[in-house]
Amino acid sequence: AFKPPYTLFYLIGYVLYWLLAFRTYTAYDRWWKGRIEISYLSNTAKNFSSKMNAYLPKSDNVNRVFFAHMIANHAYAMKEVLRFGVRFDELIETYPGELNELKKVYHVPSEIAAQLLQRVTKLYKDEIISYPQYLELHKYLDKMTEIVGNCERIRTSPMPYSYRIHLKKFILFFTIISPFYFVHEINHWSIIIIMVIFYALSGLETIGEEIEDPFGQDENDLPIDYVCRSIQKYTYTTLKIETNEDEHH
Repeated sequence: AFKPPYTLFYLIGYVLYWLLAFRTYTAYDRWWKGRIEISYLSNTAKNFSSKMNAYLPKSDNVNRVFFAHMIANHAYAMKEVLRFGVRFDELIETYPGELNELKKVYHVPSEIAAQLLQRVTKLYKDEIISYPQYLELHKYLDKMTEIVGNCERIRTSPMPYSYRIHLKKFILFFTIISPFYFVHEINHWSIIIIMVIFYALSGLETIGEEIEDPFGQDENDLPIDYVCRSIQKYTYTTLKIETNEDEHH
């Protein structure tokens, strides 16, 4: 019976090990970077809300309502942009017809950030906030826009298709040649061993595909919906605006 040298089997297994290690590492790295960006978004939005609460007069309910709604809208719009489409039923209008205008916009999170910046600039021109306060708020708005860009970069740059195909072929090749090494030692048990090996290797590849896009709605994806609700509740509470059930996303 044909019995190839074990050295060849070890070398092929070593190469496959590094291919799978790189695949798994890059997939988890994308998932973890996405988690970091979502945490940054939560912290930035909440810090921005706290600053607005400190800077705005207690009696300025108009601006408080505007910023509370628009900060939450930004988070919800970013969430759905990462899922290929904004759900406008999750957004809250700050003036009549606003949602219809947003539907015509190419990039909704950027438009919302622009509206926030315009309102902050108006507060400065109306001498409601000082110039240092304006610069501080501007910094948070820049960070919110940067976070959206970073998340979009993660979503739109998956593992190259050619690498994934090459890895799948290499796993199949490794599985095909494995019986020639095991059959001489464990006979018919080699069938079960090969099945377990193939399941383990293909499972790692599937896990990599599953977690490399962390912004979806699968069980393994990031809890972006929870983060958005957290931002909304925090901004409403911090800016001390009254809400009703119809305003909850």
